[in-house]
Amino acid sequence: MKHIFIINPAAGKVNRTEELRSKIASLGMGKEVVVHITEGAGEAERIARAEAEKGEEMRIYACGGDGTANEVLSGIAGYKNCAMGIVPIGSGNDFIRSMNGFKKSDFLDLERMVRGKDKLIDLLECGGRYAMNIFSVGFDCAVANKVEKFKKLPLVSGSLAYKMSIVYCLFTERKHKLKVWVDGVRLEAADFKKTTLLAIGGNGQFYGGGIKAAPFSVLDDGLMDFIHVESVSVLRFLSLLGKYIKGEHVNNPKYPFVRFKRCKQIRFASEKPMDVNFDGEIFVMENPVINIIPGSLRIIEPA
Repeated sequence: MKHIFIINPAAGKVNRTEELRSKIASLGMGKEVVVHITEGAGEAERIARAEAEKGEEMRIYACGGDGTANEVLSGIAGYKNCAMGIVPIGSGNDFIRSMNGFKKSDFLDLERMVRGKDKLIDLLECGGRYAMNIFSVGFDCAVANKVEKFKKLPLVSGSLAYKMSIVYCLFTERKHKLKVWVDGVRLEAADFKKTTLLAIGGNGQFYGGGIKAAPFSVLDDGLMDFIHVESVSVLRFLSLLGKYIKGEHVNNPKYPFVRFKRCKQIRFASEKPMDVNFDGEIFVMENPVINIIPGSLRIIEPA
């Protein structure tokens, strides 16, 4: 079996390319291993697709953050000959938090990764785009859009960058005009007369550097967890924020403006094209429809 390592040298605060090259070489796997170093946005997706198209059985490891993982996922989605591994050297690394029983260090142990077992998980799909973790629209999408600005500041970690972006967007991105259908049923809390603070669909549980937005989501149950939050005042938002970060906002009687449903499809309508956040990657879409695709990705669990 081929083992393909795609390394993003721009992931995280420090370039770890040489460290990873050394670890890969120490595996002693010879011609079974191929290493690619990306040079820009979108290249990990192109490399992953080109490898997947060869048709042989392979494992492709995304060495980077959640953005690198999403690019590799986009390249191999639909190719049954590929399993995907994540080597989390980025700033957020949120997806692996949902893989119960494992720590970040487990995924950084390359020997354990190449010996690991495959696990089938679900995917989120919208207009030919894929996510394995979380999609969002509204406030959270705006936050994700601004995060890169704050990550560039010295001494600012991925987690801190998300929190800084939350404060920034608090005063500019709290009201969004949307209509929402959940498995074909109109959500009355969201229409053009009322406004939406945020809406997310979770396959994984965490995003934003450890925010537990979809606390009950399961990677392989064939459903996504949909959470909708109506627009609220700044003070009400601040009272919710701490609970939201900890995952204590769902089914909480203190927050009747937070709605939770498990479903297979979410459909949005808006008066203009809207930003959709897929695992930290932002796409502009018109009236997006998000579907869950059960058991459609082989993910590697460390041995």
